[in-house]
Amino acid sequence: MAGFVIREFDTIDALARDLRSIAVRADKDLSKVVRRNVKEGTAQAKTLARAGAGKHGKAYYKRISGEMTGPLSGEFGPTGSPKTEFVGVGFRHGHNMDLPRTADIIGPQMAGDVDDAVDKWFW
Repeated sequence: MAGFVIREFDTIDALARDLRSIAVRADKDLSKVVRRNVKEGTAQAKTLARAGAGKHGKAYYKRISGEMTGPLSGEFGPTGSPKTEFVGVGFRHGHNMDLPRTADIIGPQMAGDVDDAVDKWFW
């Protein structure tokens, strides 16, 4: 069995060039990650809200929306004031767990998406 060796030589200038290009790509790539996960989180929260709603909260899912709040930040959740505008809101036994359950899904997914984006910068 014959063996072989792969050697790669690079310079500090090449590393500096690569790091500059990563700085340019990072904002765009990570903004896409945030946008995609806000969209997915919104969809997941609506699905959970519809599944858990009683007859008085069956329209609660329509109040859930998501948006980018900055180039690298976003949010999703219900709009309006729960005390004055929500009727039913899908609460069972006094606690609505739609958003915490959504966070359990989206958190690890987003972490994986960030890892994937970072991997692409180096390979």
